[in-house]
Amino acid sequence: MNNNQFVLKLYGFATVFLLFGLFIGYKLFHIQFVDGDKYRQLAEDKTLKYSTVNPQRGNIYSIDGSLLATSTIMYDVYFDSKTVKKKLFDSEVYNLSKKIAELKSVDQNIVHNSLITARNRGNRYFPIIKNISKEHVDKIKSFPIFKHGSIKGGLIVEKKINREFPLGKVAERTIGYERIDENGNYRGVGLEHAFGKYLRGQDGYMLKRKISNGQWKTLDNELKKEPINGLDIITTIDSEIQDIVHDYLLEQTEKYEAHNSSAIVMEVQTGDIKAISNFGLTKNGKYYEKLNYAIGEGIEPGSTFKLIAIAAALEDQVIDTLRKVDTSGGILDFYGFKVRDSKKGGYGKINVMDAIRLSSNTGVVKIIDSVYNKNSKKFVDRLYNFGIANPVISSIKGEPKPKIPHPNDENWNGLSLPWMTYGYGVNMTPLQILTFYNAIANEGEVVKPKFIHSTRKFGTNDNKIYPKQILNKSIFSINTNKVLKKMLYDVVHHENGTAKNIKSKHLKLSGKTGTAQVDYAKDSINYISSFVGYFPSDEPKYSCIIVINKPNKTIGYYGNTVAAPVFKRIAEKIFSKYPKVEKYNLHELNKNIKLSKIQIKNRSNFNKIVSNGT
Repeated sequence: MNNNQFVLKLYGFATVFLLFGLFIGYKLFHIQFVDGDKYRQLAEDKTLKYSTVNPQRGNIYSIDGSLLATSTIMYDVYFDSKTVKKKLFDSEVYNLSKKIAELKSVDQNIVHNSLITARNRGNRYFPIIKNISKEHVDKIKSFPIFKHGSIKGGLIVEKKINREFPLGKVAERTIGYERIDENGNYRGVGLEHAFGKYLRGQDGYMLKRKISNGQWKTLDNELKKEPINGLDIITTIDSEIQDIVHDYLLEQTEKYEAHNSSAIVMEVQTGDIKAISNFGLTKNGKYYEKLNYAIGEGIEPGSTFKLIAIAAALEDQVIDTLRKVDTSGGILDFYGFKVRDSKKGGYGKINVMDAIRLSSNTGVVKIIDSVYNKNSKKFVDRLYNFGIANPVISSIKGEPKPKIPHPNDENWNGLSLPWMTYGYGVNMTPLQILTFYNAIANEGEVVKPKFIHSTRKFGTNDNKIYPKQILNKSIFSINTNKVLKKMLYDVVHHENGTAKNIKSKHLKLSGKTGTAQVDYAKDSINYISSFVGYFPSDEPKYSCIIVINKPNKTIGYYGNTVAAPVFKRIAEKIFSKYPKVEKYNLHELNKNIKLSKIQIKNRSNFNKIVSNGT
């Protein structure tokens, strides 16, 4: 009985084990052949991944071909010591260490010992060398062990793309930068960010395998999408003009110990920005391109706005240039607030032309107030019609909207009209001010300031040209424009002109001085010194604005002594590069040549007669 029970139990256990074995076999079969793809994918998802391959960012060039920003590709090399077979490693490690030592100019024994240690520790990401060129990478790929590739030879090569700026700090803020924030959004300033969608290109990807310690190794022979490199950008910046503006502005900013400064040179007919410089004072007393003041910081224009006010009155035909105005001893009173001339006692009775030449605060304010006091809306509407209440660029972020007070504003009061007439309560950037003055040089046509000349596919000459954009075909009548040009010419060339000190022997300059008070609500008043105009006066090629903010008052602060000399130096230096072209009438030229030949022939015959003694 006991034997039978034992046999039954034995059969029972055998049956259970058989069933369990069949179950395990079924599960293995199911995992291998039914759910095999699913589990293989899960394994691959944990050990394989597609990694982004960054494209090469497009270069940024000046219009004359100088490189302003470029991407350099460098490489880091690592060694996966675990993947190399023992026989291969033992036979070639000595020769490998010799090659690496020669490349790095270090002792071979140190390299050899470090490779042995990495192998013994199973290091799968041992650093060999960093920041090397493609040429050196190609050389390394021929080294012992490494020549067998990433799988058999353990070679790991990682590419890095660095952004470099060959001209250093020149136009640094205008060129700008672009970065990706923690949310994956692009952030930045200047041309790098404004035209980032062209410069970036399109990402590629490659397959990597996880090896150890969270590190990933590139697989050589796996399918990957090649990145598409970004487009090159050719800016309107002229590197020679940029150097001139940079050097002269910095010199004057340092001389007058200013808080910050900016300068722009624009091509009159096209709106192409040929140079732009900005300097801000650091805590250690040095200057660098801290912010793009020329584009991003609004200022009260001060006296440079007087011409805009007079232009409105001329266009509305409510004044004429011969009209006399009494400067009232150099002081006007509006509700207990004073408008004063810089000259004590004022300028007596002067006409509209002299009001601009002398930059008389009382003269210009009295002229405008007398014709618009009961209809200030007409005055401001004319200013709006000029377009000065609108931003002038859209490509570069950071430009504030101009502040031009309007009678419909809640805070408009009896002081608004006289104050804005001479540039207070108004806020414009240097570029916005320059755009208006450029229109005067351009016979009333307002062109949009332009920073980009063209884009080009990487490594080709296939250019897409960006044409000039006209914001307003004509904001003045021909007569108004003619008078405004005369006014700006007289500021430099008339005996009463505030900028007669910058009259040049080499070319004619036209422009307007500006000296605006800032911090006037505080105990310590500071100033903004400016000059804006164009050159040459007869056939304007370039317009230019110089703004020097808060110069040291004990050294100087008037626009004609602080800002205007920089304008003159820039203009003279630019035009010293170009030969003077004289225009001749071809008919008259041929006539003169024939006369010269006759004179030479007659002189020759006379010499023959003299030599013969007759």
